Amino acid sequence: MPERESQYKKIVKYIKEEVADGHLKQGDKLPSEKVLCQRFHLSRQTIRHATGELESEGIITRVRGSGSYVGKRQLVSRPRYMSVAVMLTYVDNYIFPPVVRGISSVLDQNGYSMQISFTDKSVLREEQILKNLIENDNIDALIAEPSKGALPNPNLNYYEILRERQIPVLFINAAYPGLDCPCVRLDDEKIAYDAVMELVKRGHREIGGIFQCEDAQGIYRYMGYCQALKEVGIPVDPKRVIWLDTIAIQNITPLIGYIRDRLGDATAVLAYNDELASQLMKDLLGLGLHLPEDLSIISIDDADLAKNTQPALTTYPHPKEELGRRAGEKVIQMIQGSMEKEDELFDSHLIDRESVRDMRKGK
Repeated sequence: MPERESQYKKIVKYIKEEVADGHLKQGDKLPSEKVLCQRFHLSRQTIRHATGELESEGIITRVRGSGSYVGKRQLVSRPRYMSVAVMLTYVDNYIFPPVVRGISSVLDQNGYSMQISFTDKSVLREEQILKNLIENDNIDALIAEPSKGALPNPNLNYYEILRERQIPVLFINAAYPGLDCPCVRLDDEKIAYDAVMELVKRGHREIGGIFQCEDAQGIYRYMGYCQALKEVGIPVDPKRVIWLDTIAIQNITPLIGYIRDRLGDATAVLAYNDELASQLMKDLLGLGLHLPEDLSIISIDDADLAKNTQPALTTYPHPKEELGRRAGEKVIQMIQGSMEKEDELFDSHLIDRESVRDMRKGK
């Protein structure tokens, strides 16, 4: 028997034995894919192969967005409330007003109202919002942005409760690891890769990076940064890689000496987003640097402030309202039961302004 087949047969045998011994009874939920992967050290694909066979034999029933259950599970039809909860991190961030407009436009067109709340990137605030949603039990779906998607989160059980109740959960911008929920987001890894490649194309070799340590977007962008440097044979210098949390990014001025020292002889830097880039440019100018002659800066978002920096910021735009519209469309599909679990990623293309020097031309 091929090794892969024998591996999935282990899961089939294990579930059948658990049912036969009475440890799993009619209607019981099977351990999640993540738990089975960890317990048996197998891939999700192998686990899904096993549960697919168990379902074909009538031993379990797989329920979209909820899990797998022993026997034939009778689903209780939920009432339709025509309401979608939208939980984002900030009310005043330059990204979110257009995202909300995009979501709202699609929900309105389909007759749904929107319950909007903001976590301020606090997991305690996120917990309270999720508890209220579960207690009130009057929504058809949840669109959520993780509070701190790169860190372990204590609130994952509340998302599981929503899914147990057949309430679809869709993430935007990033998703929590461990939850089998789709996400609509920017292709952060590719865009960071493209940004570094653009710097390399213009003759830069000493390239720094400043990333957000609490958000999954920061991790993805760092991965793209590393991939690009590796591809062109430039070692990743850990001194030039700077990680900042949310509070630090809101005001980097007290850290500018530290940042300047870390960047050292870098000729260019990839900034996590335009908010960070604009502060960095202002503070570096205050230190007497000339931009982009002394340091080129490239960023992501194309916020309104990117046009007003000195020099104007070269950046990759965030889709904002378009992303919001797609999230609205996808959550309607999920409510209607035709949801696909794959993430949807948005690409972006460079807006070339004045903050990147072309080293080949001596500019």
